[in-house]
Amino acid sequence: MAGVTQTTARPAPLTLLRTRWRDRSPGLGAGLLGGAVAAVLGLASCAALVTLLWISSPYPDSGPEGTLHIAASLWVLAHGAELVRADTLSGTPAPMGVTPLLLVLLPVWLLHRAARDATDPGDGVGVAVGSGPGAGAGTGFAGEGRLRDAGPPPVSARFAWVGVVAGYLCVAGPVVLYATGGALRPSWWWAALCLPLVAMGAAGAGVWTAFGRPGGPV
Repeated sequence: MAGVTQTTARPAPLTLLRTRWRDRSPGLGAGLLGGAVAAVLGLASCAALVTLLWISSPYPDSGPEGTLHIAASLWVLAHGAELVRADTLSGTPAPMGVTPLLLVLLPVWLLHRAARDATDPGDGVGVAVGSGPGAGAGTGFAGEGRLRDAGPPPVSARFAWVGVVAGYLCVAGPVVLYATGGALRPSWWWAALCLPLVAMGAAGAGVWTAFGRPGGPV
């Protein structure tokens, strides 16, 4: 009988990192990582848009550093915070408080998806709620005496929500601080109010969706 060579596929490093964090504190580690990634992706999208406009402009007003400051301010504006333009013709700072709708949809969608994925124990569909056979995860026997593989630990909705919000705001803080050095400066009061509200609301909606939109507490 010919020998059979068995090969084992090694998981990606990012998958191993998420698995270790999830096993130590179900939902919290994945939420922290997902929230930070959501903030970075939103910021990168704004930076790509502003950089493209800066490159295509025949007479750019600022250099690469000014472009990055504008991108950071645009990302803060996407959360509903008010921006203040300091270099006006009259010398008086002028507020810019009108937020384009498409900019708002980007961070909301990224946060919603991050929170939904943080509550996912592994299959990307969501988690089961309740005490039925589909709730939670663990080991068991799946017919003919075969031991069923242990699934990932059950995910706490509160841990997932707190993790996503905390991870997102950990990135948002330095971005707001960096944006204050540009021509379009975010208002500290508006930034301190709008960014946490958007993060908490969008992450809460994502967790609620992942748990099947239950009517009671999860």
